[in-house]
Amino acid sequence: MIRSLYYVFFLLIVPLVSWGKNSIDHVYFDYVLQQDTLEEEPLDSADVAKINTLNSKVLTTDSINVLPLKNNPYLTVGEVLKGQAAGVYVQQPSAEPGTFQNILVRGLSAVQFTNRDINNNQATIFVNGIPMGMENSFAYDIQLYDYNRIGPATDFASSIDMASIESIEVIKDPVRLAELGPLAVNGAIWITTFGGKTGESEISVNGYYGVNTKPAVTPFNAEYEDLFRQNFYSKYGTADDKLKYPGYLSDSTNSNYYGSSDWQDVYYSTASLYTLDLSLRGGSDRANFGFLGSHTKSALSSDETNLKRYNALFNINMLPFKWFSVSSVINARRLERDRNSNLRDRYTEMAYLPDLSTPLAPNKSVYERYMDFYRNDVVDDNVTNHVQGNIRLSLDILSDLNFSSTFSLDYNEGIRDLFYPSGLMETINYMSTYYGYTQRFIFSNKLAYKHQLDRNHFSAVVGTDYSEDLFRYNFARAYDGPNDYIKLNVVNGRRNEADYLEPRGGLRVLRYLNKEQFHLHSIYGKLGYSFDNVLELSSVLRWDGSSTVQRDSRWLFTPSAGAKWNIDKQFDLKNIFNVNLGYSRIGKPVYTSRYAAGPQYDAKLGWSQDPTVSSYFGYAGISRPYSHGWTGYGLEWAYSDKLELTLNNSFFNERLSTSISLYQREDNDQIALTPVPLEFGYTGEYKNGLSVRNQGLDATINGFILPVSDGKVSWFTSLNLNLNRNELTALPGGISELYEGNRLLRVGESIDRFWLFQNAGIYQTAAEIPGSTEGSPLNNNGVPFEVGDARWIDQNKDNIINDEDKVLQGRFTPQFYGGFNHTLTYKGFDVNLAFTYALGVNALNQRASYRYDFVNNEDNNTMGAVREIFHWQQDLDIDKYPVYNVWSGTNPYRVDQDLFLEDASYLKLRSASLGYDLSRLAYFKSNIKTLRRAYLYVTANNIFTLTKFTGNDPELVNFNGVYDGYGLPLTKTFTLGLKLDL
Repeated sequence: MIRSLYYVFFLLIVPLVSWGKNSIDHVYFDYVLQQDTLEEEPLDSADVAKINTLNSKVLTTDSINVLPLKNNPYLTVGEVLKGQAAGVYVQQPSAEPGTFQNILVRGLSAVQFTNRDINNNQATIFVNGIPMGMENSFAYDIQLYDYNRIGPATDFASSIDMASIESIEVIKDPVRLAELGPLAVNGAIWITTFGGKTGESEISVNGYYGVNTKPAVTPFNAEYEDLFRQNFYSKYGTADDKLKYPGYLSDSTNSNYYGSSDWQDVYYSTASLYTLDLSLRGGSDRANFGFLGSHTKSALSSDETNLKRYNALFNINMLPFKWFSVSSVINARRLERDRNSNLRDRYTEMAYLPDLSTPLAPNKSVYERYMDFYRNDVVDDNVTNHVQGNIRLSLDILSDLNFSSTFSLDYNEGIRDLFYPSGLMETINYMSTYYGYTQRFIFSNKLAYKHQLDRNHFSAVVGTDYSEDLFRYNFARAYDGPNDYIKLNVVNGRRNEADYLEPRGGLRVLRYLNKEQFHLHSIYGKLGYSFDNVLELSSVLRWDGSSTVQRDSRWLFTPSAGAKWNIDKQFDLKNIFNVNLGYSRIGKPVYTSRYAAGPQYDAKLGWSQDPTVSSYFGYAGISRPYSHGWTGYGLEWAYSDKLELTLNNSFFNERLSTSISLYQREDNDQIALTPVPLEFGYTGEYKNGLSVRNQGLDATINGFILPVSDGKVSWFTSLNLNLNRNELTALPGGISELYEGNRLLRVGESIDRFWLFQNAGIYQTAAEIPGSTEGSPLNNNGVPFEVGDARWIDQNKDNIINDEDKVLQGRFTPQFYGGFNHTLTYKGFDVNLAFTYALGVNALNQRASYRYDFVNNEDNNTMGAVREIFHWQQDLDIDKYPVYNVWSGTNPYRVDQDLFLEDASYLKLRSASLGYDLSRLAYFKSNIKTLRRAYLYVTANNIFTLTKFTGNDPELVNFNGVYDGYGLPLTKTFTLGLKLDL
């Protein structure tokens, strides 16, 4: 009944809404816009002081100056945030437009060893107060590999148009996060978009055109690969091994492999990118509106990948009565994505591995024919539609009492149609269709009271939020259709089971669907007290109820409190000096209803190579093992305790400002799969008790090296940094260690560490192998070590190399990261430089491991044997690795050793821009009276990187710290743009 009322309410109030902008940041943004059109008149001292003060103050908060960032062809919020706010670290495994990025605020709060874990750590993006939904991870349940989600796999954050953003703020303050509730437990990215404005109508037209350049690569052909492998065959290969030498390397007369290696001329090509947006706004105090429409194409120079975005935004604000206001915004977006043509992605989608013994040839003409076939016969359509909006009604009951009600909607849907012809897959064709959506409704009500008495200010707020999240997908795939001309899922003609056994009788259709719901109901109250602007106190009390928590623990009470002491106000100081202290407890949401359902188990009846295809061993359904693990009673809310102490200062008449925050965050009682006795038959039992602590420091320093003055150069600089350390403080049941696949969690250690063997070189002679003289040589799980094997340190001195000899090393999130930004202005010119850096971060080079472990990969026909066309390039330091016996049973090139652990620290010049306001010229002043600004600019991106990392780029590492070489490269991009304001 309640849901029906919500739907009726929604239908009655479209268009949807948002209201309001306030804070010094908007003052600053508006003032910077005014600076672009300042006439060449002398500035008085008051003007200069105002500019210097606003510029030095703004970035000491967690707000980001988006004006210079809009000069860059950034596609996602993550790209905008890099290096712009202290404590924000963005993971970007690939530069391919539209692929997922992970925004971390103040470190990892939970385990992140697979792609399905990123939702537990990702900060929430709020657009006009609406929390954007995230794609649920339950689709991974039907996938053997988690390289990509099924469906379009497009990051929802890619739908936000940079042109529509007016301000971005990173919310880290504990009390403010508590007011936002559980959806903001991992931090909040608060975005305000373009909206209505009182006054004269304003029209703006902005656009840029640019190119993404080709990367510099060093290709090689089969001759290089043959010489590489001969190092191993000549030293360790037997006669039988040499008889099994790959055919494509055996014939040196084969020009496809031994001829020219010029595949890069087809795979890499200069790509064009552009954007165009038009905005209009105006109105009066009683009613105003804003409209923005835009189209953007972001393209990469690799594999013809690109993303096209279409965006329409409409905002209206009305004041029918002085005591009643209505505000609404609706934003509709569409994304169309051309994805990569990687073999690995194709095989994982199909859940099928063909014969991988013969790779793609590196010859340009051969690869061109292959790509023509791919372009003409493959269907790979990826579409994402996004609708977001809200409506807010505000009623002034009394002069000090206000009631507001808001209804919000966030809806994302993804559609993918895929067809691979038989020529690509050993005479078997394949098709799939996907339709999925993420839907969020929020209904909020708030009663606010404010009272001013002499120097005292008192405020109180009570409110309630109710939200419903619905995640759903429908997926179908089919193999072995009658021909390559039927590319749709036509499901007719199936009359009996015998039809499914026909080798070419028609489509073999498999269907999958799933649905997940998450409901959250919150009641909260906030109290605030201020005395003479010297002392400010605030407190938030919340009760949150979640549908995904078991009934006896469904409601969680969480308190928070904060205090601010303006020392400068109390002692009448000239410069800013204040101290903020805040604490909060916030519940951590769970987006699966499995735990709330109570006692249960799950048994997978599928083949090991495809969990969705049933085997003949049906009796496993009534016997053990139960592969998902046991879920019992007693599972409760996890929660996060946040503590922060912040000092804000300014010096030299507020030309220099600093902000330093010391923080501690403890995420407690998280659910983890813990071991049980093997005779139980379960893979484990789910229990509360996993706790992670993050401690660190955020610092921001801003100021004018050269202040604004009439007719002279000004130089504004900003440095932000974060020091972070995470620690696993507890595990369920008081245990000290827990295995997570090929990772180890140990109490007292960081949760993002690698669990590796320590490599000490190579055994050159038998005498070097411990125990060989006694006739019981060192062994690896029963396999004796021999000459040519890796020398791994036997940590416990038991003459056996096994998991007990692994040690925790490195970490895949940085200990120290941030950005360094500069803005120089001279009359109508401005120059912006943006640097980012990360120190104390490591990556595990799986690309190198697979490259050297060619025998095991090819013999077993695994994903490690897939050789993409871009693997025909010299991107490894081959002198770095010893020549081990690749046929050894000890697997000397296994990836879980520190031989492949690399320092992935870096310093980057991400962007540089130069702009000039043409409206300052006399010609434009005299001929176009309505012109407010004509800003012409050029930008360069991804200019240079300083790093020790031997892979393509230290940023292009998977979310778990593993570098596999699949991330499409970040290359230099150049754009020319023009912004017209009328």
